Amino acid sequence: MRTVVPAALISVLSATAAAAQGAWCAEGMVSQNCGYYTLEQCRAAAAGQGSACHPNPFVTTAPAAAPKRSKRRKADR
Repeated sequence: MRTVVPAALISVLSATAAAAQGAWCAEGMVSQNCGYYTLEQCRAAAAGQGSACHPNPFVTTAPAAAPKRSKRRKADR
């Protein structure tokens, strides 16, 4: 029972941390928050606090889709 509780707690905390990683970060003198998904969200949160917004260097982007291959039919002889 003792090992189940810490394992569950770790999984909840890691899921929360992963969900908070947006594409934009607001960085001030003391802290950094990378939970913003648009530049406008980041600028609105940073306004009046002396914070600056910059792209999150740790965010992963989805890979580009592979080009579709055309299906050619063999000519009937």
